[in-house]
Amino acid sequence: MLMQYWWQLSLIGVVSYFLGNICGAVIVSNKFMHKDIRGLGSKNAGTTNMARVFGVKYGVATLLIDLLKALICVLIAKVIMTSIGGAEAGRLAGYLSGCAVIVGHNYPLLLGLKGGKGFASGIGVFMALQPLFTLILLVCGLLMLLIVDRMSVFALTFFAVETIYAWMVVPIGEWWVPAFVTVYLLLAVIAHWPNLVRLAHGEEKPLGLYHLLKYGKRAH
Repeated sequence: MLMQYWWQLSLIGVVSYFLGNICGAVIVSNKFMHKDIRGLGSKNAGTTNMARVFGVKYGVATLLIDLLKALICVLIAKVIMTSIGGAEAGRLAGYLSGCAVIVGHNYPLLLGLKGGKGFASGIGVFMALQPLFTLILLVCGLLMLLIVDRMSVFALTFFAVETIYAWMVVPIGEWWVPAFVTVYLLLAVIAHWPNLVRLAHGEEKPLGLYHLLKYGKRAH
């Protein structure tokens, strides 16, 4: 039944992908610092690199842009398809939109396929799809981050727990819910693969969260 909406869902996927191309780090670094973050620090267009290179306020601005674009995109997709085909179609549109946004953020065609790692966008996606559980998970994750001081550990744990939760509470007949969330996890693993390698060799650098919060920038 849902496949009767194939062209609407296809359009939502394409639009979501290109909205995902809106990269907070590139916008903020070029607009305010007149530099492209993709040539600085770790060369990643994400919140962590922005905070390390330019300071916490620019990292937070990046986080909010990437989070909100995903949150708004997914919510709009859900509302539109719910009005057209009902609640189930709306959920499918939401998860499809979330996948497309993350892919668009990580591999933005409009930015030469040089994007971020999708964590902030992933938070926005899950805030739209699983809000209560995601809020609880973020609070627990922040406590973990204070201990491990590795953003990559926080990000991968976040996606992994969300995936486990999705498989545990999947509605009957909606197998595509955990399937999409598993794709989110795989995208996160691919994006963070260099971090995983460094973690395995004990070479992953700490975020320096305490110093960032106290002084607004990372210690050198």
